[in-house]
Amino acid sequence: MTLSTELLNQELDKIDIVRDRTGLCFEDACGLLEDANWDVMQALVMYEQELRDQGFSSIVVSKLKELIHQGNTTNVRIKNNQRTVVEVPVTLGVLGTILAPRLMLLAGVTCLLTKCSVEFSPVELD
Repeated sequence: MTLSTELLNQELDKIDIVRDRTGLCFEDACGLLEDANWDVMQALVMYEQELRDQGFSSIVVSKLKELIHQGNTTNVRIKNNQRTVVEVPVTLGVLGTILAPRLMLLAGVTCLLTKCSVEFSPVELD
């Protein structure tokens, strides 16, 4: 293994450690490590200081934004006999469940009775 490949693997391992401990996305974890000069301990300390400075409400808002983004980039697809019946972003499905729980319950029972399958898949970019 070459030196550059070894360094890249070490950096990727550090990014994975920061992501596992903080829940940050790859890009944010990489930026945090760059700010900490690739010192994992320093990056984690900086992250905790940032959390204290931001306060709880902004943390909740940022996590909510991240969840909405993930929901918008993932589709739920309902199929019956390999034919797609409905395909919507997960966020829309969750919003529908909140706004019309009885309708979603009816849809769920209908899916069970007609032996539909439910799939989750990333949004296909064209």
